[in-house]
Amino acid sequence: MSNPDWITLDDGETVEWTGSPRLVSVFAQLLVAVLVVVGSVALPVVIRLPLIAIGPGILLALLITIASVYPIYTTAFLVTDRAVYTKRGRRSRRVTTLELDRVQDVSYSQSAVGGVLGYGTVTVEIAGGGNVSLSAVGDPKAVADLVGRLTRGTADTIPGSVEQWRAVRDELRGIRSALESSR
Repeated sequence: MSNPDWITLDDGETVEWTGSPRLVSVFAQLLVAVLVVVGSVALPVVIRLPLIAIGPGILLALLITIASVYPIYTTAFLVTDRAVYTKRGRRSRRVTTLELDRVQDVSYSQSAVGGVLGYGTVTVEIAGGGNVSLSAVGDPKAVADLVGRLTRGTADTIPGSVEQWRAVRDELRGIRSALESSR
């Protein structure tokens, strides 16, 4: 996968997944815009208003369409083997970075409509509070699984050998027995 122009990756960092919100996620808003257009055309015809009365309805429908579609085209998501990145905005960009070694939980959710249309939200929570949501992504379960798999790959291994940990366990059991017998 190629690197997008809005991010500079570290040496050796590889892109695992890129995506953006799905356009189908704003279907309800676009339906409202169509209904506003139909209503703004039908109402002046039915009650015999001048055609200029169509203007406010058309303007409202245009604003609804822009407000719902613009964020889709100005939002991008990127998952690498080291971090999760989100970008919002075109000119005034806001890029958020979550390093995978700080991730505590990854989950996904889908509404009933999102389940039918194949999109949902992936939420990545980090240590110390905070989270980032990858909203309206296609196949959110696969994306959450990928981030989870990459997160487990960055987890530090438990230090020490099995024998060392058994020795620690045995020592703690001895301390516990001594405390219980002193009561």
